[in-house]
Amino acid sequence: MAFQQPLRRIRALIGEDRGLAVLLPEAERLREMNLRLGRALPPTVADACHVVAVANGEARVFCANGAAASRLRSLATTAAKALSSSGCPVDRLRVRVEAGWSRPDRPEKKALGRSALSAWDALDRELPESGLKAAVERLLSHQRKP
Repeated sequence: MAFQQPLRRIRALIGEDRGLAVLLPEAERLREMNLRLGRALPPTVADACHVVAVANGEARVFCANGAAASRLRSLATTAAKALSSSGCPVDRLRVRVEAGWSRPDRPEKKALGRSALSAWDALDRELPESGLKAAVERLLSHQRKP
């Protein structure tokens, strides 16, 4: 869960307005909690879950889908221990599905150019029958799909 860049932008905005300065410690605390949650959960679940608030020993976590929410509920004890710190103990989670919190899909990868494809073709012709040749052939077949 990489939040470094957005947090820098938030810091810059907050630095311009003294009235918003009180938000920075909370943003940093939530960022740290999200990092700890990410280390305690499987990567696919961690990518879909975000701590949005902590109060009175309860962490509120939004999940992008029901599967992630269900898995987080099953790991609630582990997640609560990971989120706890000396300054902010967490003993329970409140999990909600909020589809709007999901991360956008990755952009499509660009296809290989003509010169790259011809270089891979040349390599494919030179290789003896092996696992490497099969892998190169699979790569070429994927690149040539419409």
